[in-house]
Amino acid sequence: MSIKSGISLRDRGFDFLTTNNKVVFVESLILLAVVWSVVSRGFGLVETLSTPTIVLAATYELVISGEWVADTTATLRRVIYAFILTVLIGTVTGVAMGLSDFWEDALSDYVAISLALPSLFAAIFAAMWFGVSDVTPTVAGALIAFPYISQNVYEATENVDHGFYEMSSSFDVSRRRVIRRVVFASILPEWFAGVRYAFAISWKITTLAELVAAQNGIGYVIGLKMQTLSLVGILSWTILFTVIMLFVEYGIFQQIEKRAFDWRQEETIAIA
Repeated sequence: MSIKSGISLRDRGFDFLTTNNKVVFVESLILLAVVWSVVSRGFGLVETLSTPTIVLAATYELVISGEWVADTTATLRRVIYAFILTVLIGTVTGVAMGLSDFWEDALSDYVAISLALPSLFAAIFAAMWFGVSDVTPTVAGALIAFPYISQNVYEATENVDHGFYEMSSSFDVSRRRVIRRVVFASILPEWFAGVRYAFAISWKITTLAELVAAQNGIGYVIGLKMQTLSLVGILSWTILFTVIMLFVEYGIFQQIEKRAFDWRQEETIAIA
């Protein structure tokens, strides 16, 4: 092998290790585990900080036991309820604000307040209103998450080319058809970005609300582990929580996005 080809292979290997998102993520996890283990054992803090091997062993036992299924199912049910409510409220609010000055004036302050509202306050208010029920995490999740969709949709709607509206008006196209065929088609990328972010927010706030007012669910179990100061238990459930989130993000949302926006890549290639 020539020196030039050797350098080329080395450069490609370096690029692969530093530019591939998945590889960089794995590298960061390995670095975190190494630092965690060194600090924990080096400073005699195993009882306080635990270690990656202890936590992974506990997580494996949790998964094998099947104890996580009922609580995870309860949390997923509440997250789905909150997510559906978030998408409906966020989309309608954002489109209304983007198309109407009246609704922009009427709703913009509420969106701003929801964006600034602390998550814990939303969970506490929902618990005071609805008590211990599925409604509490659902309302708390939607209350915090919907403005992220609203803001994205509002800005995208305002940026729709007004030529489309003028053309629709010239051909006497109904307002409902304009919203469906022009507005929604134009704002779809921004809407989808808001939906993905809102789902993550809904998940986070739902589990937080379960800490406050629930008798099962991931947040409820983590709360029990906190009461007994079981760091290993908390981290095990947190890892489970994170794995499910990554599955939804990369296994569902990212795949839907690729299929939904394939035409954009094909169009770019055709123009090039």
